[in-house]
Amino acid sequence: MKRFVSIPILLALMLGGCTSGIPDGAESAPDDMPSVEVEFLLGTDAELSASVRSDAAARTFVPDGSLLPRREPPRTVLSSNDWQQVNDVRVYFFRRNASGDYVYVKPLDAQGRPLDCLSAEEFTLKFGISPYVVWWGGEEDADEAHAWVGRVRLDPGEYRFLAIARDDRHVSGARSLADPNVAVADWEWTGWTAGTTRLEDATLACARTSPLAATELFCGSTSDPVRVDGSRTAFRCAIGLERAVAGILLYVEHIPATIRACVHDASGTHHTADVPVTGLAVVRGGRLSDRVRLWDRSAVAGTLTAVSAQTAAPDCPNPPLPAYSLLEVAIPDHAEVRDGIYTNLTPGNTAHPDALLQGGFVLPQAEPEEAGSDSGEDYDRSLYLVFLGEEGSGGRRIALEWRPIRLATDDSACDPLRFPLLANHFYSIGRRAFSADGTRLDAADDLPIDLRSEGGAQITIRIDPFWNEYYGGAIGNPSHGVNVDPEWGEHPGGSLQ
Repeated sequence: MKRFVSIPILLALMLGGCTSGIPDGAESAPDDMPSVEVEFLLGTDAELSASVRSDAAARTFVPDGSLLPRREPPRTVLSSNDWQQVNDVRVYFFRRNASGDYVYVKPLDAQGRPLDCLSAEEFTLKFGISPYVVWWGGEEDADEAHAWVGRVRLDPGEYRFLAIARDDRHVSGARSLADPNVAVADWEWTGWTAGTTRLEDATLACARTSPLAATELFCGSTSDPVRVDGSRTAFRCAIGLERAVAGILLYVEHIPATIRACVHDASGTHHTADVPVTGLAVVRGGRLSDRVRLWDRSAVAGTLTAVSAQTAAPDCPNPPLPAYSLLEVAIPDHAEVRDGIYTNLTPGNTAHPDALLQGGFVLPQAEPEEAGSDSGEDYDRSLYLVFLGEEGSGGRRIALEWRPIRLATDDSACDPLRFPLLANHFYSIGRRAFSADGTRLDAADDLPIDLRSEGGAQITIRIDPFWNEYYGGAIGNPSHGVNVDPEWGEHPGGSLQ
């Protein structure tokens, strides 16, 4: 099993793709501004610098299995397999100021035009290899790698570099992740400010929609500064890339067709009735964050409230409708009802035709704080499975039930209902994994959660070792022991299931 910790890439970037739009007639750079050639080596492979791999067709493994969808980016999360895909890789420059902070700056090209960043166009070439387009190590375990050199003009000083790799370059319409240089008023995202934004404070936001979704995202920065003083004209910089988002998967079967709830008619009167379940959502309790700190891929303090205001009558209440969700999936129109549960949801899944699947990438989230209210449910736990329905002829969406999702751990010091969502971790509600070539689902790793047998009990979540290796402790503790051990091999690790 190949771990999902970082991407070994050799990369030296050419100029392009990140210009600021200044016309060709812009003023030339000052003569005393050094022109330097910078080669960027991205990855953690110790032999990377001695082994340049730039032949994407020969080195990029693209699964050819019949179960993987033929689609354009961004890639869909269908299982816990450790497949990777990015198509937009950029490097941003940060210069040390008089206060000792590294702040975002824009280098100049040879003609003196400011560049937002340096861009690697070649990462899009692999999409001509196969319609499946999944980046993986293949038989030789050789990840995608490219080697380029970029020449820029820089003010004298000390520099550090931040690389961002994402999977939404050719997404039609609005992208779900922000551009560092483009403000989005609806997201309260102002972008980075040259000369002001510190490297440690640089964040990336996602769209404030529901689901609060993201795409594949990797990032990393140089550990040592580079001094530009005119004495050297070429530099080589190593940057390790690691995933800055978490993965989450919902794989359940035997969904109840109806749930008893309160409904209102046009006149405002209300009564209880069996309301059809129209969909499911995975919801983060408490407050959510819509951005990630790129420096260490950590969660930013949440500012978005998880639940909307309660609007039902006090004597006929329903759970509140989620203001934001992490995942949502609708009951398909062709579904059938038998013995009170939905059947034939996925006819192509011969082993589990009554199962429903949805997955995606989400930004890291801090462990939620316990509200401690005595007035009832505070909806402040880490994750919930929410059953959704519709009320009346107008189809107003309502929440029918919030069911807590419990972390699988036998550590008594860990609260299994409150835990963080960490970058580069995969949170699997149910189990699903393809064979290595993507041609089949192995029975041992194809186990949706049976909602019929779970009843009203808490649902167990599984953090999958395909994405990270674990040993010792329990997630959620100050010293939770969740780490990556290069020597751990394929052992699932610790007490996590």
